[in-house]
Amino acid sequence: MSSKCLFNKCLNKRSFSKRLSISVIGIVTSIFIVTLFVVGITSARIIEDEATRATQYMLHGTISDIERPLNELEVQTSTVAAHVGLQIKDINTLDIISQNTVKMSDIIDGLAIIIPGATPSDEYIIYNYRDSDGEIHTRRQKGVGMMQSEWLQAIAKGRKPLWTAPYYAEHRGGGQEIPRVTTYGFPVFDKDSNLLAIVTSDLTIKWIEEKMASIRPYENSLASISCSENVVIGIDDSIQLAQIRKAFAESEELRELSDDMRKGKDSIRRRIGKGRDMFFVAYGPLHNGWMLAISCYYRDVLKSVSIMNRILLILGLLEIILVFFSCRRIISKMTRPITTLSDAALNMAKGNFNADIPEIRSQDEMKNLRDSFVYMQNSIVDYIEELKTTTRANERMESELNVARNIQMGMLRSDFPQRLHALLVPAKEVGGDIYDFVIKDNTLYFAIGDVSGKGVPASLMMAITRAALRFVVGLNLPMDQTLERINKGVTDSNSNEMFVTLFVGRIDMITGHMEYCNAGHNPIIVIPPDGEPYFLKAKPNIAVGVFLDFHYQSETLDLRPGTRIIAYTDGVNEAERSDGSQYGNERLLEWATQPTNRSLATSDKEVVEKLYDSVKEFADGNPQNDDITIMSITI
Repeated sequence: MSSKCLFNKCLNKRSFSKRLSISVIGIVTSIFIVTLFVVGITSARIIEDEATRATQYMLHGTISDIERPLNELEVQTSTVAAHVGLQIKDINTLDIISQNTVKMSDIIDGLAIIIPGATPSDEYIIYNYRDSDGEIHTRRQKGVGMMQSEWLQAIAKGRKPLWTAPYYAEHRGGGQEIPRVTTYGFPVFDKDSNLLAIVTSDLTIKWIEEKMASIRPYENSLASISCSENVVIGIDDSIQLAQIRKAFAESEELRELSDDMRKGKDSIRRRIGKGRDMFFVAYGPLHNGWMLAISCYYRDVLKSVSIMNRILLILGLLEIILVFFSCRRIISKMTRPITTLSDAALNMAKGNFNADIPEIRSQDEMKNLRDSFVYMQNSIVDYIEELKTTTRANERMESELNVARNIQMGMLRSDFPQRLHALLVPAKEVGGDIYDFVIKDNTLYFAIGDVSGKGVPASLMMAITRAALRFVVGLNLPMDQTLERINKGVTDSNSNEMFVTLFVGRIDMITGHMEYCNAGHNPIIVIPPDGEPYFLKAKPNIAVGVFLDFHYQSETLDLRPGTRIIAYTDGVNEAERSDGSQYGNERLLEWATQPTNRSLATSDKEVVEKLYDSVKEFADGNPQNDDITIMSITI
């Protein structure tokens, strides 16, 4: 960027006073937002606690209101049952008892006395009920087979009274509106515990339905009574009921809630569902086995909190605007001397190092800042001269490093045979990675290594290692002795306490027999012609240059024709993205399994280039932090 562009950019920047004002406002705004958040969360929790507590009170009050008539009906029915037991043989008297009970009771809308027989055809029933106009109707029937119903069978076998789930009393007929009722059955036994009759009392539940509809703690609250698997009071919309049942079937959270309700627990569950559909539900059992539940959406419960937060937000924004302009005025006045110093600094930025710096009379930090500008003005000229000298020295060093790079790259072999290829890309001008190969009498000697560190010291250690490798390979020794000789040569010359990880191998290109020795280097990848690629395990040997008399252990492996081996340095598997994630061994092995990399139709040069491209693509432009060396050999 030119000095003129830099000058214009400085002019376009916001003033220090404005930035300071914005910083103050930023702090005030942050405090306000945190305070608003804390107030909102605290208020929401308090209101939530109050709402759940009030809903529980409403639940228990409603249960009491519903159970009071149920208990009264049970008492009246048991009283009738006692009289039935005394007058069981007098049908007319039983009919009078039934009629009078329906007439006198404000709760019982229908009363039946069912007398079982030896067979269903012997059963006898006396039934009196009140229609919607208040008239009492009487029915006497024989052989109706009512005792075959599951409910009456359960009463007879269980020898205890039971309630039915609500149902429509279609058996009444008569052209009247069919009421929805629930029936309480009470068994009558003789002194020998033989069943004499079952007295049933009908209770119209319209008042319960109206009560459920009236329970609205909040706008979208829902109150209902689950009487059985298929009967619910308070939800008349069949589509809504089907949607609720579907939600209970699909949600683990709702299934747990359903299990608790079936077990008759009295409790409350909070934060069911997500987002706008999140709700809480209070539930408790009635003594007849029904379960009352009241659910409320949090969006309704916390509506007042949302309104309050909006009001606080508007007031806070107005206050922040007022504070901004007040701070702007005060800070501008206090920072005016900085503006004059800024003008002088811009003149110096344009190259006028002799520009006048105005005097500042105040004896404070501004005065110290002015004196610092004067000192800087006197020091810049000296600095520029030093910078010119340093620049010339750096240019000479860069030229020398380029020469060293050319020499180093010239030391590496580039005359690759048909089934071998290698690539070395240093992270700096010169690097510490090494690869080499020698072919003698149908035997391929190859090596790949990585010197600790980077730059010039690593490149010098690389040159020493390569020279030792070339010399020892000519002795035609086993691989373990080869590494021991190299280790002695490198250790003797290692004054900087550096080390070299090294993998050396010797392959008989006719038989495919390979002898190798790994001195702390990355395991090579073996890609068999008809199997899965794998990392070649090796005996634990330390890196070259650490201990003078370390005894290395070599190993052997028979490679079938078509086998490909990939050797590499840690610049491959430790290549990093900007987020710190690495290429890794798992990704490297996955790359080796790709069909194109296993195919013999793909040359070793192409394989090496594909792996390098894969690493660079993974790094996604992140600078290379280590030397990268790759070698591919096909048997």
